Amino acid sequence: MDDTAFQRLLLTEEDLEESFFGEEPSAAYDPVFISGDPAGRSIVDLTNMLTRGTHPETLHHGSALFTNAVGSVVFHHVAQFDGPACRQVFQELLDAVQDCREYRMELNDGVRIDITRTGSEPLDLGDGGILVRWVSTVDHFRIVTAWAVVIKGDVLSFVNTRIPDHAETHRLARVAVDRISEPVKS
Repeated sequence: MDDTAFQRLLLTEEDLEESFFGEEPSAAYDPVFISGDPAGRSIVDLTNMLTRGTHPETLHHGSALFTNAVGSVVFHHVAQFDGPACRQVFQELLDAVQDCREYRMELNDGVRIDITRTGSEPLDLGDGGILVRWVSTVDHFRIVTAWAVVIKGDVLSFVNTRIPDHAETHRLARVAVDRISEPVKS
């Protein structure tokens, strides 16, 4: 699969049920671990690695960011790995999520966020996945978020949402996995 075809694996505005618009993904990331559970540092390092495509066995990677007027956010990342690296990265992320209760990070705009895991459950999608629920606190604002991380073959899909309905996160994860299973033809 070439780079252009790989970009077609990303979610699009048409996949979203609400009115969203695309933004530059780099504006949303580059967090830095500040404090908390040591596994929080692993989560930050792994998500940065996925976003930047810096894992030595990354073949292709892409990101998409969508926001809307009421503050909902959808961030989607896909990465294709060589060899067994996809399953290894997924397992590292799964272990870190299970070991982490809370951590604090700082975004590239200086905002510090306290993050608390509120639950997780397996996702029966692709070749394995997990849905993780979080509460992020900035000052006195509490933001409910969810991640759906799924692997399919040698591709890892990471859907990070700030949408009140976790069923929508699950639906978007299914759309993403279906796109990996049957990529759009050129």
